[in-house]
Amino acid sequence: MRRILDAVRRFRSEDKGVSAIEFALIAPVMVLIYFACIELSFMMILDRKVTSSASSLGDLVARSATISDAEMDDVFEATRMIFQPNPISGARMRVSSLYDDDGTTKVAWSEGRNMTPYTEDEVMVVPEGIVPENGSVIFAEVEYDYNSRLGYFFSTTKTLSDEFYLRPRRTDRVGRETS
Repeated sequence: MRRILDAVRRFRSEDKGVSAIEFALIAPVMVLIYFACIELSFMMILDRKVTSSASSLGDLVARSATISDAEMDDVFEATRMIFQPNPISGARMRVSSLYDDDGTTKVAWSEGRNMTPYTEDEVMVVPEGIVPENGSVIFAEVEYDYNSRLGYFFSTTKTLSDEFYLRPRRTDRVGRETS
């Protein structure tokens, strides 16, 4: 019995290799935290691009008095360029002109890329005070499905989206020219 107790005391008094054991226990957790931070930063950068795209989409349309099909294509293409170097084919965008019709907000026109446009005179529910009485706003929406580059921390697709309401700058209502 004495030999066993002596062996246990010697084992407890040895401190060689303690740092290596501690590192072996902590390193996997630290590596996971490191890669999770990288993944989160990728997603945050793309979320900023979605917000910037929605803002730019609405702003470019709100600057016009009327907008043609060719100009609308240019606006969508310019908005898509904000997503670079990310693949932009998955971006879904829609811009609509909403107007006040005796207290009811309706769609004057709507255009979408990879997203179904609203129908003309469709009733919309918007936050109170957004559409001025007898006025209009440009409503821009952008959605993007984020797929993890690392594939471990976010195994499912996360949809990043944003929407902006902007008042027309040069006129009371932005007109739509179709060819």
